[in-house]
Amino acid sequence: MRPQLLARHGKPSTILSDSEIGFAGNPNMLNRLKRRLGLSLSRQIQGAITIPVVSLGDLLGTAKPEIHLTIQRYEDGMLPSEQAMVLLAIVVATAPKSVLEIGTFMGHTTKLLAMNLPEAIIHSVDLPLGFIPEHGNAIEKKKDDFHLIAKRQVGREYRGTLYETRIRQHFADTAVWNFKEAAEATLFFIDGSHTYDYCKNDSERCYELCRGKGVFLWHDCDDTHPGVVKFLLEWRALGRSVVRIEGTPIAYWNGNLG
Repeated sequence: MRPQLLARHGKPSTILSDSEIGFAGNPNMLNRLKRRLGLSLSRQIQGAITIPVVSLGDLLGTAKPEIHLTIQRYEDGMLPSEQAMVLLAIVVATAPKSVLEIGTFMGHTTKLLAMNLPEAIIHSVDLPLGFIPEHGNAIEKKKDDFHLIAKRQVGREYRGTLYETRIRQHFADTAVWNFKEAAEATLFFIDGSHTYDYCKNDSERCYELCRGKGVFLWHDCDDTHPGVVKFLLEWRALGRSVVRIEGTPIAYWNGNLG
């Protein structure tokens, strides 16, 4: 049975034609439907073909998580709604008491994590507010997505909501951040800088934090982020069974299972 989805719509639902309802198996029609619903178009994921693909249902097993998801028009840099559904299903099924999100940006996902884990503390880290993209080479590790860094309003989506009291916002470059500030975290969503250096740094610091006994999720395991794919293949070579969740650029590894 698929997870029950409780979607909160701020506007009346879009009326779909009969042809759009029958989009299954037709990627062009699916993309047209996504545009009408304000969802993002699928990215190419051929570059991650050597990472095994597992369906969300297989990962959930007998779990039937109930999630809460706010639907809105896609904004560049946010986690698309259809991918947020997948992420939240795993998060709710895992039920951690503390989460570490790397890459707050506007705070869309941060808010959703707090919304779906009513008893958990959500740690989220983003670059310092005074960070200047042009000076990003002050620390040796290479960054990317400078266009998003320049326009971010860190935590905008959760500020002033009832969820804010359980969100711990950290401002730091993860290349030098003390990860022990999120010492209790056992679930990690890594969606900061997508270069190889940062993906490796962030993942390994999280691994050290939980001593390998945690649940890891990475965004942008796809053709446009070869650094992420390269690092995840290295982890697989170490015997860590990283997989990509079918139909998404989200990678997953449960360190509790090996």
